[in-house]
Amino acid sequence: MPERLNWNTLLDVEKKLPAFIVGGSPSLLDEPLDLLSGQVVFLCNKAWKALEMQLLYKANGICYTGLSSWIEHIDEMKAYGLDYIPKFYSDLIWDSGEYKKYAPDQDKVYVYSKRKLQGNNERGGKSGYIPDDLQEGIGKTGSVTLDMAYLCYFMGYKKIYLLGMDLDYTRNPYFFEANAWDYKVSGPKVQQGQRKGINQAMCKLSESFATKGVELVNLSRGYSPKYYQDLQPHIPAMPTDRLENILSGYIRPKTIGVIHGDFYPLITEHVELIATARQKSDKLVISCLESSKSVDMQPVLQALKFVDSTITANTVTLALEQLAKKYPTDNIRLWNKDGTFTDYQRNNDGTLIL
Repeated sequence: MPERLNWNTLLDVEKKLPAFIVGGSPSLLDEPLDLLSGQVVFLCNKAWKALEMQLLYKANGICYTGLSSWIEHIDEMKAYGLDYIPKFYSDLIWDSGEYKKYAPDQDKVYVYSKRKLQGNNERGGKSGYIPDDLQEGIGKTGSVTLDMAYLCYFMGYKKIYLLGMDLDYTRNPYFFEANAWDYKVSGPKVQQGQRKGINQAMCKLSESFATKGVELVNLSRGYSPKYYQDLQPHIPAMPTDRLENILSGYIRPKTIGVIHGDFYPLITEHVELIATARQKSDKLVISCLESSKSVDMQPVLQALKFVDSTITANTVTLALEQLAKKYPTDNIRLWNKDGTFTDYQRNNDGTLIL
């Protein structure tokens, strides 16, 4: 049976890192998402596709508000395998017969209240309403991304950042390949009024959070604050910034994994090692021997799910030197055939210690 988790384990705990909330808008493909490695990341609705597409490598939670969207996506979620990630589901989902019927037995869920304030326009995102207690209920926001912003506020985060929150659906509305249902609910033909309502809720919520000492900022490259200010001059402006500016003080050196050797023919042991290495590296590079047929395998290796890039080098040392130049601020992790690895750190002057 799915397990309902206790909110008390998350509430009122000082959060030193910021929280990044990821939506599904197309600008996500243009974001430097590698910067989110090691950060606190929450995915909204089908934004979990970022994991499947290898745009992101981990998430701290997945949030769904609407029952219809959850029903539409649950089969895909099961097929990809997301049981290991905690869920944030509204009571509209948790209390439904459909959830009890289709939910994975391994689901671990934090449940938040939407039902209490459904239809109450005075206590919703458009008014900037913030309840004193999460259990009082989150009013209507029009966006699961803003619901997650409420949740982050109650969890104690002082800096909350939105990505993939474009509010511009004149073209493809998503960063992933959408199905007919997705287009129906968020395609270009969806009324402008709905977008204006979400923008109003986002701006008013940011204004209300600021009075509580909490920042809510839209980092999405596809969001145009001027466009909405022209449409809604009576609404306070939404604070905006860029991901690379926000994380300039948080960036840590990445671990670049490398496997060097002869990959012709490609065998099961190679694939298993690649999968293992990718789980313990921020990026994975395959180094093929120049003097072997494995060079011809580069397009095949590059197409593998966990491989970020390939290079050619006759020796391990030459491979490490190439990577040290290509990734001048990162550490290198050399993987052995038996699944063990050696970490190469850098001197104070930035040179790799070989």
